[in-house]
Amino acid sequence: MFKKLVLILFIVLVAFPSCSKKVDDSYLPEMEALIKEKTGDELLEGLIALDKKYNNVLMLKINISGMLLMKDEVKLAGDYLKAGLPLVKKSSSDGEKYVFYTNMAQYSFKSKDPNKCIDYAKQALSFNQEDPLGVTVTMAKAYADKEDPISALKLMKEQWALSSSKFSNEDMVYMLYLLGNEPDNIDNLSIVVAIADEFLIRQPSISGTGIQQAQALEQAGYMTSALIATFSEMDRMRFLNKIKDENIYTALDEAKKNFDASSPHVKFLDGFRAYVDEDFDGASAIFDSITPEVPLNYFSYLQMSCRANSSKTSPELVNAFGALEDKFPLFQGFYYYLWTSIRKNNLLSKEDQPLMEQCILSNPGSRFGIETKKALGKLYDLEDGENIMLPDELTVYLMRVKNGEKPEVLEPVAKLLEMKDNPFKDNASLMIPELKKIPGVADWLNKRLGI
Repeated sequence: MFKKLVLILFIVLVAFPSCSKKVDDSYLPEMEALIKEKTGDELLEGLIALDKKYNNVLMLKINISGMLLMKDEVKLAGDYLKAGLPLVKKSSSDGEKYVFYTNMAQYSFKSKDPNKCIDYAKQALSFNQEDPLGVTVTMAKAYADKEDPISALKLMKEQWALSSSKFSNEDMVYMLYLLGNEPDNIDNLSIVVAIADEFLIRQPSISGTGIQQAQALEQAGYMTSALIATFSEMDRMRFLNKIKDENIYTALDEAKKNFDASSPHVKFLDGFRAYVDEDFDGASAIFDSITPEVPLNYFSYLQMSCRANSSKTSPELVNAFGALEDKFPLFQGFYYYLWTSIRKNNLLSKEDQPLMEQCILSNPGSRFGIETKKALGKLYDLEDGENIMLPDELTVYLMRVKNGEKPEVLEPVAKLLEMKDNPFKDNASLMIPELKKIPGVADWLNKRLGI
């Protein structure tokens, strides 16, 4: 994280070079070398040492103070910022001034001084209205600390509309708190749902996000959106092998009992059943006729995956579906239906192997992962492609026997080694010398494969 922060600050400053007198930049090669070679506390220590050597360089104090603020070492960060005050007044770089006053605002906020935080934030913004580091969010939190939630939420909403990436996880929780203190309305609820979607993008392994969205949406009376959120959670569980299709059909039948047959809620439930059945023409027609009360990422996935896999598929629809990738990290359903849509357009080739590997690694043991292995095997003229294993999978098996599991756990590796020559088998062969160092494994390999 520290290295990433320094790189961000460095890029920001380079983007706003001095517009008048050239400053002494003799420290730059040493600083660039540090950023390339060190991370974390070692990088911080290196920058502090460099600051002692070049004690009149504002950029060093900016980076050091920023890293210290990330570590919540507020007082020490303040010392470096105060030492930078005389230097920023001499600086002719808008970039340096923006980042310095952004750090000053963050320091003041962490020091429980909201008034100074707001003042410094406004100074920062006077040098860069685009606000790449999101000092506006810090200013909003300062207004909230001043018991001015209206101003705080106004700024938060404006920034969220411009770029959710400027919000840390802590910022998003803060925004949820502010939204909870305002009367419910569809705009606020849309942001609550969007924050949940953003959490899922950043932490795709967490579970229950769809259920949390559904609860908020149901309480507000937005039942179609609530059902979409509910079944988004069930779909993720389906691809993780935690529920079967039969469980989903039962849930769909039970849900339909609560609504009039002509309601849009039942229409969605019928569309979702068609999606699970891979009746993409039927599902696509239904989903395209529905407009949820509140936008959800998952509904976009349903629409685009079904369009791309329908009889009306086209390279353009496939590309539009593929453009959603950033919204669905680790979701096997996205990768599975993307490569199947490419195949339906007769475009699947070895160039798509990275995409298929993403699908497999999302859950190698699911039926979707196995089906993907078979399809990948066909690209290499392998009839038993279900026995393919990727390097990451092989590493898992190596670690399992290293941690004391019986050699028999290597049976899937043995099946791979029995396949005809292919790149996947070559990867497994490279692992044999390491395996044979493990007690008992050499004998098992000899008995099983004659190795």
